Amino acid sequence: MKGGAHDYYLNDSKKLLNKKDRALHKTKEFSIIKEMAKKWKMLNKKKYAHKKKYASGNTAIVEKKEEMPCEHLRKIVKEHGDMMYLGALKYIPHAVFKLLENIPMPWEQIKNTKVIYHITGAITFVNETFVVIDPLYIAQWGTMWIMMRREKRDRKHFKRMRFPPFDDEEPPLDYADNVLDIEPLECIRMKLDKEEDKKQMGVLYRLGNQLMSDFQDDNYFYLFNLKSFYTAKALNMAIPGGPKFEPLYRDVYEDDEDWNEFNDINKIIIRQQIRTEYKIAFPYLYNNRPRKIAVSKYHSPMCVYIKLEDIDLPPFYFDLIINPIPSYRDRSPDSDKDRYDKLVIKHVERGILPLLYNHPLYTERTINGIQLYHAPYPFNKKCGYTRRGLDIPLVQSWFKEHISAKYPVKVRVSYQKLLKCWVLNHLHSKKPKSMKKKYLFRIFKSTKFFQCTEMDWVEIGLQVCRQGYNMLNLLIHRKNLNYLHLDYNFNLKPVKTLTTKERKKSRFGNAFHLCREILRLTKSIVDSHVQYRLGNIDAYQLADGIQYIFSHVGQLTGMYRYKYRLMRQVRMCKDIKHLIYYRFNTGSVGKGPGCGMWAPLWRVWIFFLRGVIPLLERWLSNLLARQFEGRVSKGIAKTVTKQRVESHFDLELRAAVMHDIIDMIPTGLKNNKRKARLILQHLSEAWRCWKANIPWKVVGLPLPVENIILRYIKLKADWLWLKAEQERQHEYLKDGPYVTGEEAVALYTTAIHWFESRKFTHIPFPPLNYKHDTKLLILALEKLKETFTVKNRLNQSQREELGFIEQAYDNPYETLSRIKRQLLTQRAFKEVSINFLDLYTYLVPVYEIDPLEKITDAYLDQYLWYEGELRNLFPNWIKPSDTEPQPLLVYKLCQGINNLHNIWETKNDECLVML
Repeated sequence: MKGGAHDYYLNDSKKLLNKKDRALHKTKEFSIIKEMAKKWKMLNKKKYAHKKKYASGNTAIVEKKEEMPCEHLRKIVKEHGDMMYLGALKYIPHAVFKLLENIPMPWEQIKNTKVIYHITGAITFVNETFVVIDPLYIAQWGTMWIMMRREKRDRKHFKRMRFPPFDDEEPPLDYADNVLDIEPLECIRMKLDKEEDKKQMGVLYRLGNQLMSDFQDDNYFYLFNLKSFYTAKALNMAIPGGPKFEPLYRDVYEDDEDWNEFNDINKIIIRQQIRTEYKIAFPYLYNNRPRKIAVSKYHSPMCVYIKLEDIDLPPFYFDLIINPIPSYRDRSPDSDKDRYDKLVIKHVERGILPLLYNHPLYTERTINGIQLYHAPYPFNKKCGYTRRGLDIPLVQSWFKEHISAKYPVKVRVSYQKLLKCWVLNHLHSKKPKSMKKKYLFRIFKSTKFFQCTEMDWVEIGLQVCRQGYNMLNLLIHRKNLNYLHLDYNFNLKPVKTLTTKERKKSRFGNAFHLCREILRLTKSIVDSHVQYRLGNIDAYQLADGIQYIFSHVGQLTGMYRYKYRLMRQVRMCKDIKHLIYYRFNTGSVGKGPGCGMWAPLWRVWIFFLRGVIPLLERWLSNLLARQFEGRVSKGIAKTVTKQRVESHFDLELRAAVMHDIIDMIPTGLKNNKRKARLILQHLSEAWRCWKANIPWKVVGLPLPVENIILRYIKLKADWLWLKAEQERQHEYLKDGPYVTGEEAVALYTTAIHWFESRKFTHIPFPPLNYKHDTKLLILALEKLKETFTVKNRLNQSQREELGFIEQAYDNPYETLSRIKRQLLTQRAFKEVSINFLDLYTYLVPVYEIDPLEKITDAYLDQYLWYEGELRNLFPNWIKPSDTEPQPLLVYKLCQGINNLHNIWETKNDECLVML
C-alpha cells in the first residue's frame, strides 16, 4: 500500500473507447474533458504525497538528521545509564505518554518505532504517532474478538499472569543480554483464505462486524438518541434505561406549585398519567416550561434490510423471520374474459425480452455490496483519512442500544453511566481555538543534544522505566533520605521505623508520588511484554494481562491517592469492563480470565495521561525549582492560628525588645548585637525572678535598659493574667456553673415559691409606645453620666461615650427605637477591651464596653427594675427600697439603733461608733 495505506481504495479505472469515441478526439469538447481528467488525476496523487515545507526568510532551515544505529543508544544506556540528570524528570510524563500511545497491538509480534534520545542517555522519547485506517483497525480488533473467544472456549484452564510480573527487588532486565536473541511466540492472527478473503471492504466489514451494531433501522433509536437525552436532561427526567442527570433548572418544582388558572383542579381533567416518553417526544405540548430542549426526529424511513448470517446463502433469499405471504386461489371457473387475456399475453411474450436478461441476477460480490450499502461508518465511505488509534471508539455503539432486562443491576448501571458520560461530553465540547502549534520533538531534534534512531518498543520501555527510576532515586538521595528505599516496582518503603522528624522530612508532594505511580503502571505493562518476549506467557495471556492492568489501575497502583479526580477513569474502566465481559462471556464461552479486549480501556488512560501532562509537568518543574533554588518567600504574613497564639506572642515580644534595644544603642558603638543579646539574657533572668516572686535588681544596669526590661515584664505578666482569666472563663463555660443538682433544684424551687407567693407575672418585652420610655431612658443616661462628673480629664473613648450620651439626650425617640431594635435583632456584640489599674499592691481590671451597647444595657436595667417593682417582686421589708428615699432609710436605721436598750453602755470597754 502506498503512502502509509492512505489510498487503500482508490482505483484507477481506464475507460475503453469504441470507434465512435475515437472520432471525438479531434473535437474541442473532448480535449477539455481530457484536460480536466488529467488535473483530477494529479490532484489525487498530490493528496497523499509528502509535502515539503520551505523556510521563509526569517526562519532557520533545520538540517535533516541521519538516523543513528540502535546499538549507539544501547551502548550509551548500558555504560552511562546511571549518570542521570534530575532536570529531565519534568519530561518523564511525556515520555510515558508517547510510549503507551504506541503500545504493540495483539497482532504485532515485534514493533519497531522511531526514537529521539538525549546523547547522554538521560531520557528517551518515542517519536511516532500511532495512526491507523478506520475500517482496517476495526476489522483487526474484530478478528481479535473472534480468536480470543475461540481460544477461551477451547482452552480448559486459562491461567492469568501474576502481578507484578517481576519481584520488587529484581532489577530491569538488560534487553541485549536477555531479550534480543530470543524468538517471541506467535502473535494472535486469524488465518484467512487468499481467494475468498481478499483485501476488500466487504471482507473488512465482515471481520469487523463483531464490534458493530446489529440494528440497521434508525427508528430503533427513537427516544434513545442524543437529542432525546438532551431534552430529558433539560426537563429533569430519565428515559427508561437511559442516563439520569442533575436538574438543569432548580427553580421549578411541580409539587410545590400553587394552584392557578392553568392547573386548577376544576378546569383540568387528566384521564391517564402523562408518561415520560410523551413529555420528551412532545416537549412543548406536555410540559409547562420547556427550556434548552432539542427536538429529535419523529420518524425515519423504515429499513427493511435483513442481514444474512450465512454467507453461503444467495443474496436474494426469503428469510424465515419474514411472515410468508399467503396465496389464495380463485376456485370459480375461468370466465371468457380471463381466457382471452391469457391468449393475448402468450402472443405478446413471443417478441418481448426483459431488460438485462443476458446478465446474471447476482455475483459473488453482491452480498458484500448490499451489506456495505447498509453498513455504518466507516464502512460506508469510499475514501477517507488515517486517524489516531486512540480516537477510534470500538465499543461505543454497544451502550447506545437498549440494554436487556436480563442483565444484572451493576451492568445496567454501567450502561447508564457510559451513556451519561457520552451525552455530557457532547454537551460540554467546544469548538477548538486556533492556536499556533509547538512541536516538542521538533525543537529537541533541531538541537545538537538529541539524536534519532529506530528500535524495539520493549527496549524503549525498559529504558524509560530505568531512567524514571534513576531520577526518582536521585531526588530521594538529594534530600538525604537514606532511610527510604525505592524498589524496582516503584514502591517507596522505609528501611526502619521512622521517628516523627524523619517522617516529616520524608514527605513528598503529589508531583513526586503521582509520577512514581504512573511509572509503576508503565513498568507493569512493559514487564508483561518482557515476559511474553521471554516465552513465559503466550499472546493470549499477554492480552488478558494488559486488559487486567488497565481495568484494575485502582488496585495495582495508588494513583488515586494523589489525584483523586482519577477515580472517574477508574469507574469508567469498570463500566467498560462490565460492557465487554457480558458480551464476551456468552454462549459456550464461560466466565473467568481470557478476555484480552484492552483497546477501549487503553483509550481511557491515554486520554488521562494526555490531559494530566501539562499539570504534572508544572508540578514537577516547581518541585525541581525548589530542589535547586530553595523556597522563595512571597513576603505574605501567615495567619496566626489558635495553636500558635502563645508562641507567636513570645516571638513578637522578644523581637520588639530587640528592636527597642538596638534603637537605643548608639550606631557608632561596636558589637551592637552582642550587647543586645546580653540585655536579652537580663530580660530572661528578670522573668524567672518574677515567676519565682523574687526581687530582681542588677547593680550597675543603666536606668533606660532597666525600664525597658520592667516594661516588657509587665506586658508579659498582663498577657499571662489574661490567659489565666480566659482559661477560667472557658472552664466555667465547659464545666460550670459549679452548682450541684440538688442545690439547683432547691434554688429553682425557692424562686418558684417566691414568685407564686408574690403572684408575680412575667415582664413583657418593652412595647413600642411605652408611656414611661422617656423617663426610664433619662434615668439610665443620668446614671451613666454620673461617672463623668468627678473626672476633670477625659481620654478619647470617654469623650466618645459622653458624646453618645448627649446625643441620646437630644434624640430620645431615635435612641429608644435603636435600643429596642438592638434588643430584638442583635446577636453579635463588639469586643470588650480590658485595662489594668495598677495600685502597686494589686491590679484592678477596668473593662471598656462599646458606648451604644452600654446605653442599651442601662435602659434594660432601669426597665427591669421598674417593672419588677410594679409587680411587687420586692416587698417593703427588703431594704433599700424604692418606696422611700435612701437618706430616710439611713435615718430610720440610726434611730432604731439609738433606741436599743443599753446600747451606749461602756462599762466593759465596749464601743459603738455610728457615722
